[in-house]
Amino acid sequence: MKGPENVSTETNPHLMRKIGIVLAIFMAGTLLGFLAKYTDGSVLGLIGSGLGFWIAAATLLAVWSRSPLAAVLHVFVFFAAMLSAYYLYSMVLFGFFPKSQFIYWGGIALLSPVCGYAVWFARGEGWPAAFCAAMPISLLIGEGFSFFYTFSIPKGFVLLLAVFLWIVLPKTHYQRIRIIPLAAVILFLIERFELLYLLAG
Repeated sequence: MKGPENVSTETNPHLMRKIGIVLAIFMAGTLLGFLAKYTDGSVLGLIGSGLGFWIAAATLLAVWSRSPLAAVLHVFVFFAAMLSAYYLYSMVLFGFFPKSQFIYWGGIALLSPVCGYAVWFARGEGWPAAFCAAMPISLLIGEGFSFFYTFSIPKGFVLLLAVFLWIVLPKTHYQRIRIIPLAAVILFLIERFELLYLLAG
């Protein structure tokens, strides 16, 4: 029979590993938030100020979390850290606080755990998993589609992110095929109801 000291010895490293992962995610979000503001006005800044990069980053963070609940925590911590760094940078260096933008991105941060929970299942098998993978992919395609007539580098990058997710999220080629019609339907609904315009505030 294991004594309390043995349980503590086995549990603490596991708990410390979880805390370490959350801290690493917080630091990554802080760094990316700082860089997004620091590069404001450049091509990198345009990428960082759009939804596409953050959708892709949150998707990858969610699917490689150990569980759906871990995905909820990781995605929320990531967005909270990113927003804190981005707007603190604006306030400290420029004395400027864009309240409307903060409310908009804050709303996205509050919704992100729900999305993280759903997207965690994207690496599974079957149509439900394909649907979970198709959601972020179709959002990226919708945001980046204007590349085909504007040749905007940030929009082209968003399309590359969509292709990247289509490659890495499914575990099998057959699962990738399942994603295609679902992404097409979701993209049609996004365009039909102008969901990206609503998300863009």
